[in-house]
Amino acid sequence: MDVEVRQSFPDEKHAADFDIEKIVTKHSAHHDVNIANEVLPHRKVHTVCRNCVWSEDGKLFAWACNEYTIQIMSADAITSNNQQMEDTLSVECNYPVTSLLFVSSNETVQDCGDNQGYQLLRWRENKTVMVVGMKSGRVRVINVRDGSILLELIDHKDHVSSLSVSPSLILVSASYDGTIKFWDLADDGNMFHSFLVANYTACRGVRHKVLSVAWSPDGARVATTGTFKAVVIFDMRNKEPSLTLSGHVNRVNRCQFSPDGTLLVSSSVDTTCIVWNSYTGVIICRLGHQFPEPCPWFPGESDTDVLDCAFSKTGLQVVTAADDGYLRFWDLHSPNSPVSICAVDNPLCCSFNQNGGFLAVGSTTGDLVIVQPTRTLPSLLQLCRLACNTSQHIQYDSVDKLVIPTTLKNYLRYDSF
Repeated sequence: MDVEVRQSFPDEKHAADFDIEKIVTKHSAHHDVNIANEVLPHRKVHTVCRNCVWSEDGKLFAWACNEYTIQIMSADAITSNNQQMEDTLSVECNYPVTSLLFVSSNETVQDCGDNQGYQLLRWRENKTVMVVGMKSGRVRVINVRDGSILLELIDHKDHVSSLSVSPSLILVSASYDGTIKFWDLADDGNMFHSFLVANYTACRGVRHKVLSVAWSPDGARVATTGTFKAVVIFDMRNKEPSLTLSGHVNRVNRCQFSPDGTLLVSSSVDTTCIVWNSYTGVIICRLGHQFPEPCPWFPGESDTDVLDCAFSKTGLQVVTAADDGYLRFWDLHSPNSPVSICAVDNPLCCSFNQNGGFLAVGSTTGDLVIVQPTRTLPSLLQLCRLACNTSQHIQYDSVDKLVIPTTLKNYLRYDSF
């Protein structure tokens, strides 16, 4: 199969040998939509799909189909070729949308008993809500059934660039104002803590934008990235930074924990994506997107900026979106080159659904592309590692105390694959 070969591939002779992933469907934002809220007049709308997200249960999907409008629909509708999508809810936000997140309650989260009569957000009535970060610095919690505003959280002074939520419904928001803020959604969004992230890096005293934030799966740590060229991990049990990961030479666009929380992946303008051990800060591997790599002392803009990255549900595959027009699918067993590729015009963001069967990709042209990656069965060893690392009874620092062979201890810590 012939594909267009670009210099960003490590081996141009064999670029045509990469597997080509299948694009299932493509949705364009260039059409009239029914708006749930009033549209502001005299406004120029820029069509850019900055965000696309799936709900935790995999039943809902949302995307920013233009600068001001988000669409919420069933996941079945977006992954099929049904272009009508009668059940789509379009919500006008009146401010430019910069980040999206579905939040779902669980059985352990209850409404505050003393304030039930006064609570605005009742989780017994709203099992799933949409959280929207905006350019104005506002964060809104929206009803996914009718688009009504349930809460509005106001404290940031600039773009809300990223959102993430813990299992106990603690929302963390990152902003261009240089801070990350923590909100208790089980208590009507009470904001109880804030960090000025650059103060915990070599850029102390200089204002830097925070571009990404992510909770670890166990809700104990938060990772942040930004224009300070590093990844900062905070331990939320004592509300202090635990690690600063230095390895990138330009701004770090995105980060995400692996499903078991042991690994962390980060993508950067320096054309690389780094997979870290999130507990020790050791670099597991570096995924290069431009060959030869740019000189560290001249890390300027390139045609291969890595804009987004995501782990598969097995934790051993990573997908990256770069502005050279390619999605790359990597296997951490052999990270020297991608195992498959998919050409997408101007990719900007990407997100796996619940079971990893589909990948949503947003673009700078406002289009949404659904890709169906090649499914790979994880080994029984990897499934056991995921189960052990997500168990509440086995912590990373207690692996050495287990009465098991050293090779298995190394395997649990990802010292070997």
